[in-house]
Amino acid sequence: MVPRTWSGNELADRLEVSPRTVRNDIGRLRDIGYSIDGTRGTEGGYRLSSNGVGIPPLMFDADEAVAVAVGLHSGLSCIIGGMEETSALALAKLETILPAAVRARVQSLAHFTVPVAGNQPMPIVDPNLIVTLIDHCRRHERLRFTYLDTGESLLPESASSSPAHEVHLEVEAYRLVNRQHRWHLLAFDPKSEAWQVFSAERIVPKTPSGRSFTPRPLPADDIGDFVERHATEPRWRHSAQVVVDAPAPTVMKRLASAEGTVKALEDDRCLVTVGGQSLATMALTLARLDTDFTVVDSPELRDTLDRISRLLGRAAEDHAVPDLATARSKNAPRRAAK
Repeated sequence: MVPRTWSGNELADRLEVSPRTVRNDIGRLRDIGYSIDGTRGTEGGYRLSSNGVGIPPLMFDADEAVAVAVGLHSGLSCIIGGMEETSALALAKLETILPAAVRARVQSLAHFTVPVAGNQPMPIVDPNLIVTLIDHCRRHERLRFTYLDTGESLLPESASSSPAHEVHLEVEAYRLVNRQHRWHLLAFDPKSEAWQVFSAERIVPKTPSGRSFTPRPLPADDIGDFVERHATEPRWRHSAQVVVDAPAPTVMKRLASAEGTVKALEDDRCLVTVGGQSLATMALTLARLDTDFTVVDSPELRDTLDRISRLLGRAAEDHAVPDLATARSKNAPRRAAK
């Protein structure tokens, strides 16, 4: 869509100023970053350029500015590689132009919020890759790429693979989904005539892109649920089934969706599929339910529960409390020597 062209007189009448003021204001807008085209003659005038290389200034109210700052602050611990520095620079620029009261609210974010890393490192994805994948989804162009196969993925038999476990594919890209802090691409493989879910960190795009395609209906209304059910890599490093002696609604209130799923059983019990990046995390998750439970299918989880229960039992024993004052006095000369 081409922006409308306004003559100088039209702008002057609409703004109730002189044509000279309009010309001066146009110059100031150009100076601060707006890309404005101007043409002379009877049919001439001004219009916002549709191909400006810069992003013009934006106007935010106080709540919008804080919302943008929250997003930038989250980028400081982002799983998209290279965004930390960019987010910090943008946040610094934002703070310098905010009114004092709003600036205080934004600066409170850094002081009173602390990002905590998970117990398992998440793969860092190149932001250029994310842009490339979204671009193919938007333009409806086939994505040609090399897929780094770990041997766990259920890739189509028609894909050609090399001894280095690299699979070469050309698919129709449709959606990019963030699942458990990992990016996944939902795509249709014309060769296998099947929908596939690919881990973004294992995608290496090729150039040029493939040919354009006509979008087909998506495989489900709930794309997040579809990806959850069809992602080939395990959701957790460890998982187990546990029968919990409590009603399903009660357990669901105490169990986060990222920690497991709950299925109701008879006699006010439920079957919980619990998972995590470590067995200790799973054990502590189950302990947090604060009710009796029975592990169905994981000897490793039983061993971990036994080890942690003995550890906690020793901590709960009524034994002499260490003399902390004596320990501090013994360590004081060492700290002074340093």
